[in-house]
Amino acid sequence: MREDFDKTIRIPVVTDLVRAGDAAIVEQVKNPYARQQRRQVFEQRLKERIDELKSATGQDEYSGLARAHAIRSEGHQQAATQAHSSRIDPSVEKHIDKARDDLIRELSTLLK
Repeated sequence: MREDFDKTIRIPVVTDLVRAGDAAIVEQVKNPYARQQRRQVFEQRLKERIDELKSATGQDEYSGLARAHAIRSEGHQQAATQAHSSRIDPSVEKHIDKARDDLIRELSTLLK
């Protein structure tokens, strides 16, 4: 029996060097709402960073609306120059224009 013990591979275990973890980290891991809190913090930081980038590049919501308005007004000017050569009934054109304006208005509210 003594010979078997001498041939056995022994793995040293150092238990006195193991220390308890940081109390704040242990509490965070045990907290069931920690994941949700981290997600909210991440989302908030992401939104702040996006706002910083938008303001740095000058692409805030008002510049987007100004760009959309310029595109619409340009489209209306082109439509006005082509109105005399149009073969579509004017009442149908008005209906299409109204539907297009309503759609653009609805889309611009979704982008806000």
